[in-house]
Amino acid sequence: MTSNCLTIDVGTTNTKITLWCNGIPEIKQFVTPKKTVATQTNFELSYLWDEVIRTISSFDPISLKKVTRIAIASFGESGILLNEKNNPVGQCISWFDDRAQIIVDQITEEKKSRIYQLTGLPVNAHYSALKIAWLLKYDKTITMPLAKYKWLCVPDYLVYRFTGNLATEYTIASRTLCLDIKTGKWSKEVQQLLGISNISFPEIYSAGCNLGHIQGKLGKLFAQECQVIIAGHDHMCGAAGVGLDETELLDSTGTTEAMMTIVEHFDISSEAQKNALANGIYVDDQHYTRFTAMPAAGSTIAWLMNLCRINENKLIELMNEAQKGYDDHSLFNSRVLVMPHFNGSGAPNKMSSSKGIIYGLTSQTTVVELIFGLFLGLTCEFKIAYTTLFNSERYHLIKVIGPAAKDPLWLELKADILQANVISIDTEQAVSEGAYTIATGRHLKKKVRKYVPTVDVHKKRYLKQMLETYKVIYQNKISKNL
Repeated sequence: MTSNCLTIDVGTTNTKITLWCNGIPEIKQFVTPKKTVATQTNFELSYLWDEVIRTISSFDPISLKKVTRIAIASFGESGILLNEKNNPVGQCISWFDDRAQIIVDQITEEKKSRIYQLTGLPVNAHYSALKIAWLLKYDKTITMPLAKYKWLCVPDYLVYRFTGNLATEYTIASRTLCLDIKTGKWSKEVQQLLGISNISFPEIYSAGCNLGHIQGKLGKLFAQECQVIIAGHDHMCGAAGVGLDETELLDSTGTTEAMMTIVEHFDISSEAQKNALANGIYVDDQHYTRFTAMPAAGSTIAWLMNLCRINENKLIELMNEAQKGYDDHSLFNSRVLVMPHFNGSGAPNKMSSSKGIIYGLTSQTTVVELIFGLFLGLTCEFKIAYTTLFNSERYHLIKVIGPAAKDPLWLELKADILQANVISIDTEQAVSEGAYTIATGRHLKKKVRKYVPTVDVHKKRYLKQMLETYKVIYQNKISKNL
């Protein structure tokens, strides 16, 4: 009997569940359940689980009965505390929520440096350990903050609901701020430094390892031998899906934008710490990752669409106009630049309080110029992080996945400003495909398009001027903590 595979990709905006039959996907998705009050956002895990089961049950039962592997990919950092009876307590704080900044502000520079040496991660409110510390100190629903608790990240929670087992995976564990990057084990010292020594963490397994069989009546939906695995952190799964190697850089776009490389050695130097470089363990357990994310991409584009009251079709039309204006140089009189710090700034100068700027507006500024200025600003922001955190001479290719892979203007600007070859990998679900590859060992064919740096001297001159302008604004803004 030919076996099928089911992948679950828990994303910030949507959760995709894909049934793979002979490598052909059937995709269903739902909005990832969240609740936002003022500036605080929680994921609602009980509703997430209900939606996962409802969606799985809507697939053809004969095809489900052939599923021998369920592979889970997810964002990192977010999770839930379990009490001694393994019941959830407190909130599941969204990974992008900054409420734990109040904890970060209480940590000395000496402790931050020590934590970086141990974990390879900068101390940031987004990581699990700081969320745990906030929950124990400020969540009023946790009435016994000194009691013993277990921590499960979101994919770990789904594994627990499927199998009853407590387990996690290395790429997920390395986003908690509690994993010793040198030993691959949980760090008691970090827990002591952060005041969360009463928390235990699950055993860590490699990506693709069998974490258990499905318990109860739910198991009857699948093949008797069906295994549940964690494929890994979503960006790392995306890298596996496109076959990233050590000479390439992954540009993973979505709500945010992340860049990642695969390396043989982690970097915990003082310079790496200064630039907020995040180290991690890759899905193959043989390599490390160097990673940074910028909190602007799809979210900033959505802001502009809402501001200008345009839908996706209209945005495409306006971007085509911007592309034409870029190619025929008619946009080169525009000096509009959008600094996309709408959710704070990214590396190398991470500040959650940083605010966005629109520069160069006049009474004649058009929507097309504003759209062009936004993608120009996103790419300049990427350029600063790329040249500061990574040895750009080492990488001969940048692989782009996510929504940006469908935006020729954005891709051309990346190639031209970064002066690098760029390949767009046009797939609706790079993360799910990566999870499928990790689960089955099979690689799927990809539709790709290559962009090379421009040789047009007018474009090069204009982009140089705009990048220099962006850097001046950026440096002044960062130096004043604006």
